[in-house]
Amino acid sequence: MSLPALPPCPAAPSSCPRTPAVLAAALLRRLFMLLCLLAGLAALQPAWAQETLALDYLAEPGAAGAQPLSLAAVRALPESAWQHAPAGGASLGYSDKTHWFRARVLQRDPTELRRLLEIAYPVLDRIELHLQVTPAGQPPSWHKELVLGDKQAFELRPVRHANFVVPVDIPLGAELEVLARVTTSSAVQFPLLLWTPATFHPHAEDTNLLLGGYLGLMFGLLAYNLILWASVRERGYLLYGLWVISIAGCITSLKGLSFQYLWPHATQWNDTAIVVLLALTGASGSAFAADFIRIVPGPRWRRWAIHCTTGASLLVAAAALVLPYSVAIRTAISSSVVAIFILTVLALLRAREGYAPARIFLLAFGSVLLGGVLLALDKFGLVARSVFTENALQLGSAMEVLMISLGLASRLNEERELRVKSQIEALKAQREAQELLEARVNERTSALEQANRRLAELSMTDGLTAIPNRRFLDQALEHLIGEAIGSKRSLSLALIDVDHFKQFNDTHGHLAGDQCLQVVALELQRQAHRTEDLVARFGGEEFCIVMPHAGPDGALTVAERMRQAVQALAVPTSVGAVGITVSIGVCSLVPRTPEDLAVLLKATDEALYRAKRNGRNQVVMQLGDAATPAPAPNPQALDLR
Repeated sequence: MSLPALPPCPAAPSSCPRTPAVLAAALLRRLFMLLCLLAGLAALQPAWAQETLALDYLAEPGAAGAQPLSLAAVRALPESAWQHAPAGGASLGYSDKTHWFRARVLQRDPTELRRLLEIAYPVLDRIELHLQVTPAGQPPSWHKELVLGDKQAFELRPVRHANFVVPVDIPLGAELEVLARVTTSSAVQFPLLLWTPATFHPHAEDTNLLLGGYLGLMFGLLAYNLILWASVRERGYLLYGLWVISIAGCITSLKGLSFQYLWPHATQWNDTAIVVLLALTGASGSAFAADFIRIVPGPRWRRWAIHCTTGASLLVAAAALVLPYSVAIRTAISSSVVAIFILTVLALLRAREGYAPARIFLLAFGSVLLGGVLLALDKFGLVARSVFTENALQLGSAMEVLMISLGLASRLNEERELRVKSQIEALKAQREAQELLEARVNERTSALEQANRRLAELSMTDGLTAIPNRRFLDQALEHLIGEAIGSKRSLSLALIDVDHFKQFNDTHGHLAGDQCLQVVALELQRQAHRTEDLVARFGGEEFCIVMPHAGPDGALTVAERMRQAVQALAVPTSVGAVGITVSIGVCSLVPRTPEDLAVLLKATDEALYRAKRNGRNQVVMQLGDAATPAPAPNPQALDLR
């Protein structure tokens, strides 16, 4: 006799079909090569050939909105009224005051009379720019006044550029005086650069190339995570995609590209968008980090910390629509700093607990901090200004999202390989058992009857818990209801449901869920002291206890003993032992007809439903609607201990 052939074993992971996850991993490798190429090109760029002008500045007396100083009054001020700005441009933080900036340039180049004056900070609200050229030993030859700022439509700028660029012709030997009155609700920064056309345009091309590569990388990572989310339906990939697009949107808004290309006329929204995107970066980043470093299960305060940071960021994003920009941006920055601190602490704790993805998160987070430090050193003039240092923050954020994407891909591949490996091992074991059985059948035909009886027994046994299955239970109930009718004695039934089993299974994995059911089944058998009591698997995470000749009190005693015994158990998981509880519904009756079996099952199921609805981890007794309650058992005649 030969058994049916088993399906062939699945191929090894390396030869599996090109699923969406495999295609996404290939895309990720190409994005990594693109990032390396962009970083290499940026590192090879020479220092830019612009001139950073030395600046003096002063703050107008009084708050914003006070009577402004006139141009003549500013020129008449003594030198002691001015303060010298450090190298790299003035950076005065957030201030309600209006500031004046002054710079002077002497033209010494006879070949390049045309210059481009750049204010390299695109989020200033209003700049009243006064330019005056004075030839050597002569009165001023011309004076120009311009009004710039991101509160004007983009098309009004003299040069189409994300920063404020003004062309000016300076005769040989002449002096250019720059006076600028700046009013802004953003940080007061005024980096003033002077270019020749021959150096400005290559610089602009290099910057656009790097920013374009950065945006291409970020949108590629967004597509990669959306592919994974559509493939495996895990919300972590969707949260990560939201985080990536929020970071990219925030940086492009700070760089002025969003105002240039997306909303060149929406001057009010241009400020609001920066705050909203920064807050959404904090919210999506906090939610994703909680999923990536697996803070659940764990101490409850960790979940509260993530909920607080996520909720605070979303609240800031909503408040930015009505609050003044100066208040909203400071609130957003403060909430982001707090979120960064909390996420760093949680990642450090998870790393100390031995969770490897938390180390990846810390390493990726460090790349953003390093990019910020390089950008700060560039702004203060402590390192040579280059494409690399000016765009360090973009490169750092790109490296961060790419490293975490690699971590996500690695986790996905590991889970997939474990599933395939388990399949291969299960099929291999099944095939070996089949071959062994066939060999025994061929050698000893006399053992066929015994093997068939064993197979029949196995068909009545649950394969996971090794206790009787639903098929055996149904046959046993038909026999026991007939016996109870004939003897006019009670029959008690208990339905047991493992509390929150789906959540346990989703959190700790299917292997831990299977072990949980095995542990519960074993303990229920231990607590069923009488030989005539039957413990069977009813289906899913539900078990059934059949107690012949047991009345309501005895059935309640057994059910409560089982509930307490299960509550004392602990199921081993990857994060340690986890306690479990059960809800139990009990019904006891003296059946009169075979139809009372349906009454008994329905009443027991209703009791179980009441136990779960009342809060779980309890025993609820219910009497059958068409049945006579059984009398209380005599402890001397029936020992249920």
